[in-house]
Amino acid sequence: MMPTDVWFYLFWIACALFGATGVALFLVLHPAVDKEDTGNVQREYTAPSYARTAGFAIQTHPDSEILHPRRFWLVNDGTAEIEYVITPNHFARLRAAPSGTLDLPDDFLNDEYESIEEYDIDGILVTQSQSPGRNGMLRWTRDGFDFVLLADQPEMNLLGGVATDFVQQSSAGWT
Repeated sequence: MMPTDVWFYLFWIACALFGATGVALFLVLHPAVDKEDTGNVQREYTAPSYARTAGFAIQTHPDSEILHPRRFWLVNDGTAEIEYVITPNHFARLRAAPSGTLDLPDDFLNDEYESIEEYDIDGILVTQSQSPGRNGMLRWTRDGFDFVLLADQPEMNLLGGVATDFVQQSSAGWT
């Protein structure tokens, strides 16, 4: 084997390693796409602060024995989302965005709810919309930010049972 042949093979091995590294970096750094809600781009964060992209953060949110925040997302570069596990086996999403810009999933926006109730929690008007066996949501506005708690097919009175915790303990602000 000639010395030039060794360099030729080393060159192709280096090219293959470079290409494999590039593909691995793309897969790791590429933002997650929510396959359930086509067209939305969700980026996962380690904390609910979206200062560089959206300019705001969720400053406080419920975190207790019953309400467990699981993952933090930024949806379409403007709506913050925290996924929650509600003990024992329920799931909900808290979303927040500057007033008038809150991005709601189509399956919640277009639902015709059988029950729409408005009530006051500490001076904040809360709208609870739900239908038995279907999606339910709580909506409220606080300090220039709109909030919504979304639950897929929640059990009876689940939203009402956690409403006070979410409304009292959720706040957002500019960073």
